[in-house]
Amino acid sequence: MMRSIGVWLALGWVLTAPAADYAYITNQGDNTVSVVDLQQRQVVNTIVVGQAPVGVAIDRRQQKVYVSNVEGHSLTVIDMRRQQVTHTIPLPIAPVGITVNQAGDRVYVADWYHDRLLVVDPKHGDVIAQVEVGPAPGGLQLSHDEATLYVASRDSNEVHVIDTQTHQRRARIKVGQHPFGLSLRPDGKQLFVVNVYSDTISVIDTQRDEVVATIAVGRRPYCATPDALGQRLFVTNTGEDTVSVIDLNKHQLLRTMRVAGTPEGIAYDAAHQQLLVASWMDNVLTVIDADHLSLQAPIRVGAQPRAFGQFVGHVH
Repeated sequence: MMRSIGVWLALGWVLTAPAADYAYITNQGDNTVSVVDLQQRQVVNTIVVGQAPVGVAIDRRQQKVYVSNVEGHSLTVIDMRRQQVTHTIPLPIAPVGITVNQAGDRVYVADWYHDRLLVVDPKHGDVIAQVEVGPAPGGLQLSHDEATLYVASRDSNEVHVIDTQTHQRRARIKVGQHPFGLSLRPDGKQLFVVNVYSDTISVIDTQRDEVVATIAVGRRPYCATPDALGQRLFVTNTGEDTVSVIDLNKHQLLRTMRVAGTPEGIAYDAAHQQLLVASWMDNVLTVIDADHLSLQAPIRVGAQPRAFGQFVGHVH
């Protein structure tokens, strides 16, 4: 189920991948995942997955990558050590947003067309629970204690707050228009909601479940990620090919950076102090030096990269 490429043999990845940091980039246009070595800044493997992959989540403990295949109606499971597909989990939905708990025994998947969330046992592929949420659920984010799951409901302009023990909705928080990407401040005290049609970020106090600030960004924002200290927030703006840099202490725009075409998924690589941005139009991973906010050489990946979710992981 994996497409071999020359670099696989050149690097000696016959048995297991070396210990290193990798980015797993979903390429919706050619049904693959590009595996990027973040130290070398190059693609070291290309893995064939299901049809139209979008979402990605990494189980750091079990060393697995989960990929949501929207048109394939499935999840692909990748062994990070061997960098190959182990199995595929069929689903009765078109999955988009995806996240996994720390124990690796619960995968949460957003059902884009049927206003619900599925809780999946990845070992057996069973659906443990179904939770009603708002229409067109996209981004998912677990709290640090994993007692709470946040769900962005695009078409109701809300974030739904789900109790992960009871699988019941605890709250509904009104945000901007068409919320999609979600990310959490490293201390867990604030949730950042990307409002695509409002061109804003809603900042939610996770103790009170209420919006405490709204920050203007660029046109048609998509995803956001904070730095390791929670001092800055980086937001991809698909409508103008930029990344907004936000001062989280002042809730103010610091800078806008031009990047490659249609930036979507974004992640902060703390090990190498760099930002990684998947650019759907130009088929590259834009690399930004996080300390100096300077553009580095882009990395060519597959066709129409999305990388929606937390796509950076460490193989050990």
